[in-house]
Amino acid sequence: MPRVSLIWRQSRSQRKNKSNEGMIFVSYTHAGKTTLFFTKKNVDRRLWDKKNQAVKRGYVGYVTCNVYLSKEKQKVEDGLNTTLMNGIEPTVTYIKDFVRGRNTYQNKVKPINFWEFVAKYMDNAEKKLKHNTIRSYKTGLNNLKKFERHKRIVLDWHNIDLDFYNDYFDYYINHLGLKLNGFGKIIKMLKSILNEATQEGYNDNKIYQSKNFKVQKENVDNIYLNEHELKAFIELDLSQNKKLEKTRDLFVIGCYTGLRFSDLAEVNYRNINGNNLRIRTQKTGSDVVIPILDEIQPIINKYNGNLPKPYTNQVMNRYLKELGEIAGMNSSFNTYNKKGGQTIKTTFKKWEMISTHTARRSFATNMYLRGYDTMMIMQITGHSSEKVFMNYIKVSQEENARRFHDLAQKNKNN
Repeated sequence: MPRVSLIWRQSRSQRKNKSNEGMIFVSYTHAGKTTLFFTKKNVDRRLWDKKNQAVKRGYVGYVTCNVYLSKEKQKVEDGLNTTLMNGIEPTVTYIKDFVRGRNTYQNKVKPINFWEFVAKYMDNAEKKLKHNTIRSYKTGLNNLKKFERHKRIVLDWHNIDLDFYNDYFDYYINHLGLKLNGFGKIIKMLKSILNEATQEGYNDNKIYQSKNFKVQKENVDNIYLNEHELKAFIELDLSQNKKLEKTRDLFVIGCYTGLRFSDLAEVNYRNINGNNLRIRTQKTGSDVVIPILDEIQPIINKYNGNLPKPYTNQVMNRYLKELGEIAGMNSSFNTYNKKGGQTIKTTFKKWEMISTHTARRSFATNMYLRGYDTMMIMQITGHSSEKVFMNYIKVSQEENARRFHDLAQKNKNN
């Protein structure tokens, strides 16, 4: 097994002169062979701590010296780590060349093409990333494969450049008619893959780091349901349709807890402590404590604290649109998307826009309109960034002005 250590050793002349001083080396041993790297430090034998591989406190400037020695040792360990991570035999010769700058990972690594690296990248990602993130990556990569077939090309390190970026933008936005945010997500994923490939020495085309190879994003006019609309949802008599009743109940729970769709399935009586609900969220792995509001207490009681398992996201979204239509949510809602350099306006009925994620936006917006400050709401939703959280606040100018007047009156009364 490879071993790296700091050792004290005397030269022939130091031994001949019976000196107490000796030289500090970084020692590297592998497969029975050892090589030494001189650190350019000479230390008195009595001031060297062999066990801890460091100079003792009596050495003048011992802190600075030990930091320096650690850095010298780290150079050797970096070479060893590079070999271990990438399947290279960590021979004494390789480590000597690595430390002395005569050899780099780039010229030792076995060349592989872009898609071979993607396969390796995804294997590692599946061990670290969440299921939904992996699914999103696979969708994006499949879209890049379709682009290849459309353009009759094969993506590789040399042709992922600004021409590719512009062609792919045209294909995604104009040919497929998809949205800018989807394009931005795929470019963000692609940049992550290329960054890692560059660091590991497979890619030397750095055009993707150009300011023109950017992750584009546009504001999305997503809806939320106000508390009057939620009341209409709650008051629907769905006793003759258990599927819609179950969907409605879970959605309302989401609207008054801010839980993601994936977390609703985990709620049971063990999460409930008095008038609070504590749960570890799947996406971030963080614990949140959510007050149980009056609006959802009857639903929790109805199921004895064990919420029913939700249908798939696709099925839930279909049922939610049906519920919205039954509840009479027929107001018009406009969306605006960029396409071919133009802004396209599309009008929907509000019920057509309802989805499981509407619940989380509804919670954030309604609690904001009730007057709770953003940091308090973020503690419940689990957001760590106020910038990201504010994307969930869907307040019209009229609602914002009304909230301002309400708070002004409240401050006046106080």
